Order: sequence, then C-alpha cells, then structure tokens
Amino acid sequence: MSPPASAPLVGAGRGGTPDDSEEYRRGGWGPLLRNRRFVLLETTGALAGAGYAVYSVSVLFLAYAITNNLLVAGAVLFIEYGVYTGTFLVAPLVDRARDKRTVLLLCYPVQAAAAACLWWTLHTGTLSVPVLLALVFVLSLGWDFVWAVFMIGPRIVVEKRQLFAADGIAGVLAVGTTVGGYAGGGALLFLVGPDGGALAYLVLLSAAFFVALPLSLPVERAPATPFVETFRQGWASFRGRVGAPLRQFAALEVVYGFFSGVPPLLITSLAYVRFSSPSAVYGPLVAAFSVGGAAAGIVLGHLNPRRSIGLLLVGLPIGAGALVLGLTLFPASVVLLGLALAGVGAAIAARYNAKYNWVRASYPTEQLGRLVSNLYFFTGFSASAAVLFVGETSRLLSLPALLGLDGAGLIASGFLAAGLPFVRRLAY
Repeated sequence: MSPPASAPLVGAGRGGTPDDSEEYRRGGWGPLLRNRRFVLLETTGALAGAGYAVYSVSVLFLAYAITNNLLVAGAVLFIEYGVYTGTFLVAPLVDRARDKRTVLLLCYPVQAAAAACLWWTLHTGTLSVPVLLALVFVLSLGWDFVWAVFMIGPRIVVEKRQLFAADGIAGVLAVGTTVGGYAGGGALLFLVGPDGGALAYLVLLSAAFFVALPLSLPVERAPATPFVETFRQGWASFRGRVGAPLRQFAALEVVYGFFSGVPPLLITSLAYVRFSSPSAVYGPLVAAFSVGGAAAGIVLGHLNPRRSIGLLLVGLPIGAGALVLGLTLFPASVVLLGLALAGVGAAIAARYNAKYNWVRASYPTEQLGRLVSNLYFFTGFSASAAVLFVGETSRLLSLPALLGLDGAGLIASGFLAAGLPFVRRLAY
C-alpha cells in the first residue's frame, strides 16, 4: 500500500534495487544537456544568480561603508534572511500557478525596477539607510517567488534520478556566472563603486527575463483550493504522529540554520579586520566561498549519492565547522583563507543540495513549493536571528571568538543530526 501524497517517501529507492541499476547510475550529463527546457531553466537562473552575486557584493560592502558598523550590514542580511523565511507565505501562490514561468515573468521586472532605483539613488548621492533597507526588502521579496520556482522547476523538467546530475550542471553554470558575478561585482566596487554593481544587476535581471520567455513549466494538478486551504495543506506533513519525524528534522534545521547563516557575514569582517585594503580582497574571498559550493554540486552530480542523504547531513556540517574553526589560525593570506572558505562553501552547498533533492524526489510536484518553503522557514528564521546576534555581539566579541562560536555550532548540528534516526536514514 503506497503512502498518502502528503507523506514523505522516506527511504524511497532502497527496496533491493541494485546500485548499478538505471536508478542509481552515476553521471548522466548528456540527456540533461539535450533537454531544452532544462537548459532554458538553468540559463535564466544563472543570469539572475549572477546579477544577485554582483548585487550582494555591493550591498553588504555599501551597508558597512555607510556607518562603518557591522550592525548595518547585519541589518541587510537580517532583512534578506527574514524575507526569505517568509517564503512559506508566498509558496501557496506559486504552487497555484499552472505554469511556473508566469511567476518569473512577473517578478523579474519588479526586481529590475528596484535595482534601477538602487542605481539611481547611488548615482545621484541620495541613497539613505532607510531607502537601502526598503530596496533590499523588495529585492528579497521577489526572490521568495523566484526561489520557489527554481526549487520546483528541476522536478518538472527532469526525472528524479537525474536531480543530483541536474545540480551538477547548475554548479558548472554557477562557476562561470556566480564567480563572474562576485569577481565582476568586486571589480566594479573597486573601480566604479557600488552603483556599478546595481546597474549590472539591472542588466542581468533583464536578460534573465528574456531567456525565460520561451520556457514552459506547467504542472498537471495545480491546487484549485482557496489560499488558506492551500496554505494549510502545505503544513499537513508536519502534523500528528506521521509528522513527528519531520518536526524533528525542522528542529535540526533551526540549530543548523543559526550557524550556517553566519559565514557570509564573517567574510565581511575578515576582509576588514585582516587586510589593509578590504575592497580589494572581499570579492575574491566571497568568490572562493561560491566556487566551493559550485564544485560540490559538480561532485555530487557525478556521484549521485541518493542513498546517502542522511550521511551527508551528518558529515558536512562537521566538516564545515572544522574549517570555520581553522580560519582563526590562518594568517592574512587571501589564498589560504580563500581555500578554507571554499571548503566551507562546498560543505554548506552540498548539504543544501542533498536536503532539497530528497524533498523534490519524495513529494508530488504540486506540493513542492509549499514543502520546500516550509522547511526553509526553520532554517531562515534562525539564520535571521544569527546575523543580528553576530552584528550586535561583534562589539563585544573578537573575530576569532565569533569564528570559534560558529565553528563549534556547526559541528554540534552535525552530531545532533547523527542522533536523529529519521535524518540518518534519509534516502530516495
């Protein structure tokens, strides 16, 4: 008897299927590269992601430069993380869209308008902290909708056995676009100023819009229930005895999310505390963090570790925590710090891919927007609290102390995952 549609297919795929079968083979890049819809989906996502990379380099540096206070940069991340946490409120709307492309075609222009406003106020010297924070809010809200689409999209255009390979190809694109975005954002920041990054974001969002025009992302059974009922259905898998394992998983995400959201903020502090020319090194350090994440996607795409999701959720936070602790020992070397940050980025990205690929493979497509967003709520909520905590305590604690606290917390979250049988056995 098959489980109900609202229940996770825990351990799906284990039932005696040999590892060398079609379901568990490694690689499989060719069919994906010949899949037109997949290529369009990843291209529009890569363009939007590159724009976001340029913007994120500029906005954090700008926020810190306005007042020379890490709390302002923390406020920017707090708004971003906080709004991203609210994705669970907009995901029912995304699930109700019969063609998810519609969401992209509506959100990209709104984000482009906000990027244009950011560029204009920077160019004319009229940008204030309240205006900056308001524009960050609008851009982040747009990403709520867009992120939900890109969490659903791969499952619409590829088979579930191809999900890790799809992440790998996305990682290859991210190597060029995200690294180019961070490097380009850093160069624009150094040569032109933050207004150059805002203008580049506008251009890249516009390009993403035009690439999305020929894309189609229809689902067979989009929910037709009222918003409140659609919202309620999204939480059904967390309730009752059946939902007990997912509630444990959510508790784990609260702990992990608190510590995994801190490294991007600490990179800003590393650049300012360790180096005499922070604007020259900030971009490369952030790029290293991103390269690590893209490389992890490529490796996982080849290995296709569908039967080892639980092992990844245990081991990767421990590895990331150990590397964060190591940052306290490294000298002011862009190369050494960059290598360590690449490892941290790889571990965080690999865990992210493993968790959400399990969700994509284990639930019906028409529920994915709500389910991934509901799970992210717990991660994002604690990450929002973490960046405010670090921004405030940076006045009291040294950078090594903050790095030590974050590293120890990541390691603890890995051991916590090991203590949850539901998490240890995750597979599909």
